[in-house]
Amino acid sequence: MVQKNLPKTTGLRTLDPMKAIPHDDMVKLLKLCSEWRHNPNLVMQFGNVEAEIEFFASLVKADGWLKGDHIDLGLYLIRKRQQQLEEVEISDWTTIDVFFMNHIHTCFADNKRKKEQVGWKIRTSLVNVVNGKVPACGLDWQNTYKSLKEELGPLSITIPNLLHTLDFYEEGVYANECTRDWWCPWPIHRVDVPQQANQGDCGMFVLKYIELLSAEIPLATCTSQNMPFFRLKLAAEIARGDAYIP
Repeated sequence: MVQKNLPKTTGLRTLDPMKAIPHDDMVKLLKLCSEWRHNPNLVMQFGNVEAEIEFFASLVKADGWLKGDHIDLGLYLIRKRQQQLEEVEISDWTTIDVFFMNHIHTCFADNKRKKEQVGWKIRTSLVNVVNGKVPACGLDWQNTYKSLKEELGPLSITIPNLLHTLDFYEEGVYANECTRDWWCPWPIHRVDVPQQANQGDCGMFVLKYIELLSAEIPLATCTSQNMPFFRLKLAAEIARGDAYIP
């Protein structure tokens, strides 16, 4: 028999969403739960998040609601993995965090009373996100090609104003490629994607959408039946401080 040399695959395309959680990580997670069981008031640090027992309880239990800290930690681990890979085939993307949406809504509320779109006051906190300064392991939007395609009304109006403030369409890869007036709201499209079957899995669906779509992996595994496994896997990744690398 002759060994066949297969082409080497690198980057996120080798990501297996259903890959089993390593045994050692499961043991570590169980020990963590045991510590909380003996000391319910124990507070642990994961990244920038101080977590109590309820943090992991709501994460791993069925229909548990994921809060902003869950989403932000999950997104941080995805971005961190992207930067850790030596060769990333799909690296022209980044994510925001929950704090960004809070500021988008505030900025929108402050400026929507104006009759014209010109002259919006854009917060420095939003500018820092576009420049890749925050959140941690972020990427300058000038270095990305995948931008937000579906969001709510405040995003469709506030983001064009934010980008105009930074001369976004006059510099970088998008220079002279803008065919629409900058003040025109971005269109909002509803796409056909897998839907949750309960009241609590929305946060996990969002995280898996971002993880799989950024790696150009089909959403076939993003089902309600797989959410308990994805919840447990995220808990193990948070406990170890890194997302699993293919």
